[in-house]
Amino acid sequence: MILKRAPYGLAALVLLSACGKPAGVTPAPANGSEASTETPAPAPVSAEAETEAGTNAGPVNAFAFEETGTQMRGPVPAAGDVSLAGGCNGKTPISLTMYSGTPNNETWFNVAFDTEGVVGPGETGTFPLASLEWDNGVMRPETLPEDSPFRVPVRLEGTGTLTLDAHQASTDVRRMVGTLKGHVAQQDGNETADLTVRFDINLSCGVNF
Repeated sequence: MILKRAPYGLAALVLLSACGKPAGVTPAPANGSEASTETPAPAPVSAEAETEAGTNAGPVNAFAFEETGTQMRGPVPAAGDVSLAGGCNGKTPISLTMYSGTPNNETWFNVAFDTEGVVGPGETGTFPLASLEWDNGVMRPETLPEDSPFRVPVRLEGTGTLTLDAHQASTDVRRMVGTLKGHVAQQDGNETADLTVRFDINLSCGVNF
């Protein structure tokens, strides 16, 4: 089953790589000491949202996201709020997007990936990625005034691996359970992050008849 790839045609996405890292807020020094010039490393951020696996109630049965290295701008959506775009047919590489919201909204969330090679129907294992993308929320472009409502996604790109632990590709059940791992960065290098994304979705690469 091939679905349309993520809704990147919106005008907001023209400026994907034009965003810099916003100025951070320095916490007040403890015990009246002078503030340190060093920025502490951000703590890992994770969120999980699960429903009963294989219920076919929606495209996503379970979804968990974890990142280290930067600060998240927006929330991680619940599994029921995640939509899928793209897919695979068992004869081409996987090209899949997991997203929630719209690219100009503060709640925008997006993870997308492409495998380097073909993943056949029911095939499991670890597959290298040709690309891995994560939109770390949205922000106002620095060239626009502060009162502008216009927002663009903050995109980080890189590579990694996809591990499929389960892959059912029958006419009755189409399901993939997998984990994405990789390192992503903004084009200007302002933000970098290590990602771990676990998912259970009602989709397969083709069908074994």
